[in-house]
Amino acid sequence: MSLPLKKESAMQDVKPNTAEKKLLGMIQPKQRGAFGLPELALVLLIGALIAGASILILPGIFSGFRAGKITDEFNIAIPAIQTAYQNQTSYSGLTTAQVAQNQWVSSGFIEYSGGVPTGNLITAWGTLTFVPIAGGTQAQGTLTNVPTRECIKIANTFTNDQYLTAAINGATVKTSVNNVDLTAVGTQCSSTTTNTVVFTFGRA
Repeated sequence: MSLPLKKESAMQDVKPNTAEKKLLGMIQPKQRGAFGLPELALVLLIGALIAGASILILPGIFSGFRAGKITDEFNIAIPAIQTAYQNQTSYSGLTTAQVAQNQWVSSGFIEYSGGVPTGNLITAWGTLTFVPIAGGTQAQGTLTNVPTRECIKIANTFTNDQYLTAAINGATVKTSVNNVDLTAVGTQCSSTTTNTVVFTFGRA
């Protein structure tokens, strides 16, 4: 009875020969190694290119988004004010607080305290105000502390017929009979990073 056990034990002690070792080595997966210097340099180069592109592109994208929010808001607020005053004799009662309290602008531009409008309108950079001008026949809106990129993008939309006049830092860039002076827009908006943008609109 002991002989089969010895045979089985002997079979377990048999080691693969050299040819078998080579075959086993060929079918084993190769071990993954770390990046070599050329690969690491390529990764760093790609990362630097992406970072550089982000620095150049992202500010323009963000400024376009912020300026778009302002101009979209004007497209809501101006018709709302005109509609509210269409049965009034003039804009003489128009105030910033009135615009805020009647929610003629979106809630994101209205300053609140304890859930109640304070009467102030705020933007990402400064304030937005409304007053009557020209004996109440027109209304004027004013944006303060507007950065250069946003200033340019906002001013370029004043070609819309709903704007009668526009000025940047006191310099007129649009009159009621002319298109927007794009050269003046670029000059004025680039003169400072805290621009004041003024626009007017009439009755409906």
